[in-house]
Amino acid sequence: MKGKIIPLNFRTRLDNKTGHEVIRMTPTHIICHRNYFYQKCFTCDGSKLIFGGAFEGHWNYYLLDIEKQQATQLTDGAGDNTFGGFLSDDDKSLWYVKNNRELRRVNLDSLEEFIVYDVDDEWVAYGTWVANSDCTKLVGIEIKKSDWQPLTDWSKFRAFYFTQPECRLINIDLRTGERRVMLQENRWLGHPIYRPFDITTVAFCHEGPRDAIDARMWLINADGSNVRKVRQHAPGESFTHEFWVPDGSTLYYVEHKENDPKRYLCSADPLTLENRQLMAIPPCSHLMSNHDGTLIVGDGAPHNTGDISLNDPFIWVFDVRAGTQKAVCQHNTSWKVLDGDRQVTHPHPSFSPDNKWVLYTSDEEGMPALYMARV
Repeated sequence: MKGKIIPLNFRTRLDNKTGHEVIRMTPTHIICHRNYFYQKCFTCDGSKLIFGGAFEGHWNYYLLDIEKQQATQLTDGAGDNTFGGFLSDDDKSLWYVKNNRELRRVNLDSLEEFIVYDVDDEWVAYGTWVANSDCTKLVGIEIKKSDWQPLTDWSKFRAFYFTQPECRLINIDLRTGERRVMLQENRWLGHPIYRPFDITTVAFCHEGPRDAIDARMWLINADGSNVRKVRQHAPGESFTHEFWVPDGSTLYYVEHKENDPKRYLCSADPLTLENRQLMAIPPCSHLMSNHDGTLIVGDGAPHNTGDISLNDPFIWVFDVRAGTQKAVCQHNTSWKVLDGDRQVTHPHPSFSPDNKWVLYTSDEEGMPALYMARV
């Protein structure tokens, strides 16, 4: 029920390998998870954060007050995409997609809910939709309804790539709900992200399994012009989980190489498209930076290539300028598909606004729960 207060009982421990403080904020018998790692999760002052929770049997959004150790229910009913939602730049609203069809805004004071945009009947909303810096525009992906299918495990994810679904990259005016199509192709598109503080530049990807994609990362002008490739894959090479540094200065991403036990943090200049390998890192899946990209947090992950089979259990923090790394804590998540969802056990770490904590998800104690680890 909207407005319901859920008391939480935080549990604090010291990680037995690193000695860092780790706080579990949600219970271990109910699925709770954070939103996608590059979506705004914390309020600007860091005192509250949004998360997805199944306290009513289906996933809804909650606003967690860290000091009070309690969560307020923001949405109700089934159908919330609890990964793609985000807080507005002014902390007054939650934006999210309902039932793969409706882009909704929730007023955090009144909990009044508004449908800002309806997906056409012949299309389905897909993945994470991302706003520009001042929350006036949003980019998203829609898949033709006749081509869409639920991707409830990784084998279906792989098979879907080869169906060449009809997809369109869209831009939505968040004040009027007006939609404009930027790009439409018989190709699986994903990960649309506005460049921060640049209303003219959008990144997106050719979605699918790493070994099958021709070239993953692309940029496009917001008017649909000048589609350009960020980097071509070399043989045995792939790239994943690109994101904009929050100050808009560069695009970061992870580089994989066959038969290599490490992965690599790389950057791409959005103007010159110069790509640089910044540092070797443990096999992390998702990376996210602080505001200016000097600190990076990543989640160690399974890494299988050739005869190499690893499973790194740590949350890592990397100092790009110094070229150093440190393990913050063990996340020990299983990475398993749960309740038909491929993402819910993924850590998806990111920094708190003051860079003193890392927020992540893990199922190491039962069901997925929210954790914060002191950096």
